[in-house]
Amino acid sequence: MKTLKLILFVMLGLSLVGCVTTQKDAATVSASTEWRIKSLEESFLNLREQQRRMADESALAQDRMDQRLASLETEITALKVGGVESPAESTPEPSANDGWVTDLKPEDEGWVDGQKSSVEPKAQSSEEKPWAEVPKPPTVIPEPKVVQRSSSKTVVGPKPVESLSGSKGLYETGLSQYNAEQFDASRATFDQFLQKYPNDGLAANALYWKGETYYSQKNFAQAILTFKEVTGRFPKHHKSASALLKIGMSYDKVGDADNSIFYLRALVEDFPKSDAARLGRKELARLGG
Repeated sequence: MKTLKLILFVMLGLSLVGCVTTQKDAATVSASTEWRIKSLEESFLNLREQQRRMADESALAQDRMDQRLASLETEITALKVGGVESPAESTPEPSANDGWVTDLKPEDEGWVDGQKSSVEPKAQSSEEKPWAEVPKPPTVIPEPKVVQRSSSKTVVGPKPVESLSGSKGLYETGLSQYNAEQFDASRATFDQFLQKYPNDGLAANALYWKGETYYSQKNFAQAILTFKEVTGRFPKHHKSASALLKIGMSYDKVGDADNSIFYLRALVEDFPKSDAARLGRKELARLGG
């Protein structure tokens, strides 16, 4: 009897050990799958950013080429117009050797032998001549016409300038540029702020508004990366709630509903009383999450 109990006890222990091992294996597989999904997600976002940069570089090169062609056309047109001869310069003066006929007669003063033409003189009218010789057309040199060709694109390199002193002034400048829809200039100003004042109390706000410039330009892949930087560097800051909301909305814009629901749920769980969480609940209801 004791032997039978011992055998049953051993079998029960082996069953428990097998269940624990199975649970550990399932947890390991789940963690591995989540890591692979996150790796694929980061790779996708990096690829989108590289494509955007290549498109910007291509557009800038095309614009430079258009400007160069316009400059060359202007120079060629100016050279062509400047090389036209005036009518007075193109008409040669008559000479005595060409058989030029004058009104002088052999008995008049100033007659020179050899001026007599072999052609018989025509009968002259007795009417008064209004002028002795036909006037020549006035010499007119046309002014060169310069053809201006405006470029179809204008690339303006934003150079943010601090309108006020210190970090507060630089932050207010970037925010004013964002409100004026000068998104490139605003992003450059916030980058300058983060470089000069990385530990300032407004650093989280500046990084968040940098992400908003990408979101406003519909560059959702780069917006996701920037908003994730907010939640990673400042996890307890109130701007992290807004960043989580915009991450979820950005994923929804690119058609990734699963990630959108994931980050909106994280927003509601981590910041349940925030205004961003209230909007996040509406988004979750719309997405069925």
